Amino acid sequence: MSLVNQQLIKNTNMKHIYSSIDANPGISRTLLAQQSNLSKTTVSTLVDELIERKFILDSGTGESDSIGRKPNCLHVRMNSYYTVVMHWIENMVYAYLIDIAGTSVVQESCQVKAGETYISCSVYCLYRSILKQCEPSRVLGICVVVSAMIDAAHNEVYSTTLSLPFLGKENPIDALRHAFPEYPVAFLEDTACYAYAEKIYAGVPEKNFAFLNFGRGIGATLFTEGNMLGKASGSFTQFGHYSVDPNGPLCVCGNHGCLETLISEHNLKKRLAQFGTIPSLAGKESITFSDLGKAATFRDPTALTMVRQLAWELAQALGNLICVVNPSLIILGGKIPDIGEYFLNEVRAGLKKTGFRKMVDAVTVRYSTLQIDSFLNGAMKYFFDIHYCFTDNDRSAFFIG
Repeated sequence: MSLVNQQLIKNTNMKHIYSSIDANPGISRTLLAQQSNLSKTTVSTLVDELIERKFILDSGTGESDSIGRKPNCLHVRMNSYYTVVMHWIENMVYAYLIDIAGTSVVQESCQVKAGETYISCSVYCLYRSILKQCEPSRVLGICVVVSAMIDAAHNEVYSTTLSLPFLGKENPIDALRHAFPEYPVAFLEDTACYAYAEKIYAGVPEKNFAFLNFGRGIGATLFTEGNMLGKASGSFTQFGHYSVDPNGPLCVCGNHGCLETLISEHNLKKRLAQFGTIPSLAGKESITFSDLGKAATFRDPTALTMVRQLAWELAQALGNLICVVNPSLIILGGKIPDIGEYFLNEVRAGLKKTGFRKMVDAVTVRYSTLQIDSFLNGAMKYFFDIHYCFTDNDRSAFFIG
């Protein structure tokens, strides 16, 4: 067996053991061996290496249901290794130091001013602030998260929500390859990070599910047979630009009646004008899903009519999505849960009137149970699970999705 294959096998086994300890705090070596189908000797050797490298710790003996020696308890070690997550939004860079055990340790922000770029601000945040909070050698890698389609095949970034001119004249993908020479870098799409967080931290058991992210735009990530469709680049689906009304308003993508134009939070105020006025929202410069949901809760007739229409439009799109990929679960995440249960129930009712009934009736539609910033942990966990290598961590590596 070649050295490369041996390293790949070892890395896979170490990832599996680490993930098992993360999911089952206090687990013993014996139970690890049973769950992993590895020999006790192999498990013990890999566990000892993970302890030596300070990824996990042995907290001593625990309780046992049998007579005899009590097993030692293994736990993921906190405050030992980190991933830096950079979030690019409208003219701002937010940088987070995320413990691989799941805790956000440090947050820094930098405004992208004229003459600057997202990349220059990211570099500033990292070297002038973040790395002063921990040993640089303890950072495993950097994730840059954007609300955009990252097209590796054409080496370009496309977004209808991010201010692309501030990316600068240099291609952001080419620039990112060289921006942080001391660390591996992953360029990720935000919806995919949200979806991965849902899968891992909300414990989604379904192998086939769709996660929809509602905010300034609308994104979707699909899982088929337990695996994310494509990579975390946003280049395999553009659900927000699915048209449900060919005669609807013009979208920035050039199409008409896209979901992103009709339902995204950014366009709610403009959309409200089609339905009338809501006294409680009069004079507001912008309207949020929460604003609309509260008005509907208090039975404002205009709000109820608007919510029903938004739900019907989404139901039409979901009906077609179900016919194409047949997910058993659809999760509505991002800011859309703020609109409330009335909207969700209307979406469910709308689905009963559209799409292929045999498939539609078998689908569960629910809101995300995670916080709005869960994509940070999702990015960290995705990088660690998919790209980090225990046996060969190439510091110059660059990953798209």
